[in-house]
Amino acid sequence: MSFVDTCSNRHRIATAQWGIAMLLRVAMAFAVVTLLLIGGAKAALIEGTNRSDLLFGADDDNQQNPLVQPAGASNQSLNNTDVLDGKGGDDVIIGLLGADVIHGGKGDDVIVGGTEQFTQPNSDVMFGDDGNDVAVWRPGDGSDVFIGGRGVDALVMGAIDRDAHNVPVISPATGRYKRTGLPTADVTGQNGFCTLEDVRDQDLGYDFLVRFFLKSTGALAVTMRVAEVEQVFCTSRTAAAITFADLRAANPAFVEVSLDEVAELSETVRQIIR
Repeated sequence: MSFVDTCSNRHRIATAQWGIAMLLRVAMAFAVVTLLLIGGAKAALIEGTNRSDLLFGADDDNQQNPLVQPAGASNQSLNNTDVLDGKGGDDVIIGLLGADVIHGGKGDDVIVGGTEQFTQPNSDVMFGDDGNDVAVWRPGDGSDVFIGGRGVDALVMGAIDRDAHNVPVISPATGRYKRTGLPTADVTGQNGFCTLEDVRDQDLGYDFLVRFFLKSTGALAVTMRVAEVEQVFCTSRTAAAITFADLRAANPAFVEVSLDEVAELSETVRQIIR
């Protein structure tokens, strides 16, 4: 066997071992959620550590939770809302259902508010805080808020890859996300496109409104509110291509970019999108 074949086999084995480890971690996370719902359920405040964490929303603050919902009372729950705090490290934080509040904390964090369908959208509030953070929005999720904080922060509008249970698939990654893996998303092939609305002089507290329109009907699907965000990646209106807007420019506008150019703009975004 040649040296190249040996290296290739080692790479495949390492990737398979990583995948098995990630499946076990995700399975354990959902097992914890199940135990909370069946046994000692609690309203979900989920906190990370000062290491790089992979965090999922528990979705257990609902009317089936006896700790928050007295029998016979009107709805006292937060309807699956989670509060997730990554704290330190380069975290990957997935909100799942509910209108979640997510705080990345220190580090270069990747945040997904949710992956709901258009029939059941929820609006998430996401804070990147320190570091070069990335928020990924999927068509079908609600109108969200992303406040990037310090660093070069990016909003990605893409069709996140999900499993049969509507949970984002976490794929192997390199560099700072080798421990957690990363969600992946199709930006090139979306049936939609984005526009920018500069509202810095409108006293709204936000810098831009990023609006997502459906190509098939021209209908406005969602509006993202962003502040302290420097980059937006979306789909081209006229072609199967990626567009990019630099919000630091005097008059930012979307322009088509290649995947190589995406890598130059953000190594993290390049690992996420295709």
